[in-house]
Amino acid sequence: MASDQHRAEPGPGGMFRRILVGYDGSAEAQHALHVAIALAADLHGDAHVLLVVRPPAHAETPEERSRAAEAERANLSRGLAGVQNQTQHRWEVSTEVVYADDPALAIAGYAEEHGFDLIVVGSHGREQMTHRGIGQSLQALLRHHPCPVLVI
Repeated sequence: MASDQHRAEPGPGGMFRRILVGYDGSAEAQHALHVAIALAADLHGDAHVLLVVRPPAHAETPEERSRAAEAERANLSRGLAGVQNQTQHRWEVSTEVVYADDPALAIAGYAEEHGFDLIVVGSHGREQMTHRGIGQSLQALLRHHPCPVLVI
């Protein structure tokens, strides 16, 4: 049973108007993004893609980290352009790249800080979940989520 702090409150026009997609470029993340886009379109909401990457070892100054983040954002935009060509919905997705060692805590913190109603993530395969148990990042996200989490 979810605690009150994790219970979604309906926003104007529906429950899940602001959707955060944890994205890593994998096939599962792309599928999760397709679902989030369709859901956002159906609910007249918006989707936001968050790419969490480990801090680059070579980026020691804030300027180097900023340049590295811009490069990651450019790669993300190119990848999302391919996804956009595959979907039937017209969409504009905002993107953000954050540096963190723990993707789950970064996603949960970002969702809470920016007031998202729903987090959507890929499962990284049923086979992996069956043989290894649910992924550590996913377990952590499910423990620390500030809002409902949809695992695709």
